[in-house]
Amino acid sequence: MRLPLLVPSLLLSLLAFAGGDPLPVGARFAGMGGSGLALADLWSVRLNPAGLAGLDKAIAGVFYQRHFLSEDLAHQGLAVALPVGKGCFGIAGDRYGYDLYNETRGSLAYAMRFGEGLRAAVQMDYLGVQLGGNYGSTSAFTAELGVQAKLTDELWLGAHVFNPNRAKLEATTESSITLDERVPTLLRAGLGWIASSKLTLTGEVEKDIDRDERFRFGLEYNPNKVLFLRTGISTGSMQGHFGVGFRVKHLDIDLAVALRSQLGATPMLNLNYRFK
Repeated sequence: MRLPLLVPSLLLSLLAFAGGDPLPVGARFAGMGGSGLALADLWSVRLNPAGLAGLDKAIAGVFYQRHFLSEDLAHQGLAVALPVGKGCFGIAGDRYGYDLYNETRGSLAYAMRFGEGLRAAVQMDYLGVQLGGNYGSTSAFTAELGVQAKLTDELWLGAHVFNPNRAKLEATTESSITLDERVPTLLRAGLGWIASSKLTLTGEVEKDIDRDERFRFGLEYNPNKVLFLRTGISTGSMQGHFGVGFRVKHLDIDLAVALRSQLGATPMLNLNYRFK
């Protein structure tokens, strides 16, 4: 198929698959079924920025994942968290795709603690879509809001809204075909249960206001201070998730794989460095 005929259908399918819809980032969360709304982690900047307020030291990290083992669906990026007083700034950037189609996303977040039992955050995102072959590009700005609340000593609630402003990605191709794709608006809520010092369980629901609900469940077990074992499931398109993590002094090494029966495996790796 010639490229000019391919591009309109490619745009429609890829914008529907990914355009603005937050892709899973962070091997810890990915190993737990893509869940973690109530947890504190560097990669909360890509799931629920309120979790940044639970960090007490600066952290920098990089990640890489290859969706369904395809070189054309590689996804990579970096993030930095900088705690300041009762708050924490988060900065993140990532890129997804290949020469014919790619997405970029840049984010700036600020999260704050209100006592020991409440965290809240606001985040601004830039979303960009670039088309190869001089077919143009499009971009949009959107926002995120997140909160985490301590219900008991062991149980946390997390909630998150992505794109409450209903931003759009608009593009016009060389063939004068105009696309007007609204970035998905996502509502998420979930629980994190710290069952013991070694076991954490998560359960969440996500609602795209234009699609059916999706559910995610995860488990993290750390038998010692170095090793973390993770597993989980997610619905929508049913996936199984598995992960392992290692903590070596100030370095965290996390690996995960998500398995979808018809499309195959998505391996992921991230490295986090925790400053003193």
